[in-house]
Amino acid sequence: MSVNKRDFYAKEVPEAIKKACETLEVPQEQLEIEVIETGSTGIFGLIRKKAHIRAQVKSVVEESVEEIFNVETLKPQAPLAGEKEQKDEVKKEPEKIKEEIKEEIVEITEEVVEEVIDDTPQEASEESLLLLKNELLNIVELMGFPSTVSVEAKGLSVQCVLSGEYEEKLTGPEGKTLDSLQYLMRKIVTKKVPERLKLTVDVGNFREKRQEELKVRAVELAVMVKEDGKTQVIPALNPSERRVIHMALQEDKEIRSRSVGDGLFKKILIFKPGKANKSGRKRPQSRGRRGKNSQPKKPNEDS
Repeated sequence: MSVNKRDFYAKEVPEAIKKACETLEVPQEQLEIEVIETGSTGIFGLIRKKAHIRAQVKSVVEESVEEIFNVETLKPQAPLAGEKEQKDEVKKEPEKIKEEIKEEIVEITEEVVEEVIDDTPQEASEESLLLLKNELLNIVELMGFPSTVSVEAKGLSVQCVLSGEYEEKLTGPEGKTLDSLQYLMRKIVTKKVPERLKLTVDVGNFREKRQEELKVRAVELAVMVKEDGKTQVIPALNPSERRVIHMALQEDKEIRSRSVGDGLFKKILIFKPGKANKSGRKRPQSRGRRGKNSQPKKPNEDS
């Protein structure tokens, strides 16, 4: 292991990454992160295995910074050789691990825009905003849903809002079409815009309504979990929507929420912590407490 690498532990991978950023005093974009252990709740949730990552500050500037300053000599650092094998249950392809870490970082820093270096522009330029507006207008035109686009910028945070007669079609079921459109626009930003913008695409005020609906839904499911103890599931949410659920329930000490699954969209489990025996049956007594003449009970033939 490189002498510059340090180990960090937490309940989950995102917390460990955040701890690494705070300890090394750099944003996550400047860290090389290796996931050693994703963490698990253990048997019946009684013995929790902590998430374990290994991180170090990158020795070179990322490609995105190279594009800003047009420096051709900087190259991404090659991956380190001789890394330890992960356990079978957490083995994944390198690209899949990279995407998973990136997604978790998005969840942690959803409301924060980190600086790469001190000279990074702090305001979106008029040229960049005009480019974003024209690109979005062109995309919805090609989709057959021409619309009006308004662009609002606060520092490096930019919101593009679509309006018109095709709002329902551009939103899609539970906002899935809108999420895809936002994902495409963010890819365009990284290729064509010099600033590191945090871009949000909305249709009308869909995202605000959606967040309120998710908060209400989270509270309702939490009440159900408290009443009957059964785990409730909210399927297929994007990172920002999952963050809304986790934030809405974080103060409730009686229940827990956790994201599970692969890819960008994951489901959320809402459950009671430490519920070891879901069937409600009593645990058998240990042999040391039986009387000398007691015999093991025979299984019920009707069960």
